[in-house]
Amino acid sequence: MLKDYPKEVTIRSGEKVILRPMVKEDEQKLLKFFLGLPEEDRLFLKNDVTDPKVIESWAQKLNYEHVIPILAELDNRIIGDATLHKRTTDQPPNVGEIRIVTDRSVRRRGLGTLLAKEIFYLALSLKMNRLVAEVVENQHAVIKVFESVGFQQEKILENRAIDLHGKKHNLVIMTADVDAFWKTIEDLIRKDTAHYSRE
Repeated sequence: MLKDYPKEVTIRSGEKVILRPMVKEDEQKLLKFFLGLPEEDRLFLKNDVTDPKVIESWAQKLNYEHVIPILAELDNRIIGDATLHKRTTDQPPNVGEIRIVTDRSVRRRGLGTLLAKEIFYLALSLKMNRLVAEVVENQHAVIKVFESVGFQQEKILENRAIDLHGKKHNLVIMTADVDAFWKTIEDLIRKDTAHYSRE
């Protein structure tokens, strides 16, 4: 699974981005990434990512059996962080939660979608069959990214999300069927390559 990394992907600007799992040595780079995010981008994150102790804890307690963090790097700088959280209450853990954060400087260049697809790939490798994403209702751009890779809105929980200032917001629960997603991709590939068949 993780042996396939690092990977090079191209975003819409033509820039080459490296995708790879987080390692302990990324602690300061990751902290710098989060400190560079404007407050509105950090408003609904589940942890205070500007606290060095939080990032230190993530780095020191890396455990790919529970959480797989995939970093996007450009010119030796982290520009995106996507994580697959395994829900260990399920036996076997067939449901994963996906979280994605990207640097504002590379928004609208397809990085969020590429990271979401990468998490799908990991979920498939781990034989998960369902992914869950929790998005605040007014995060329309984030919702569109998830919808573009097959997520659907399942339900809205009123006043469930609390931002950094203690204000409550509606939370959208989005889910995706991993097997169905990859069947769709395979069907598209077959359709695109059908005219190359020599049979």
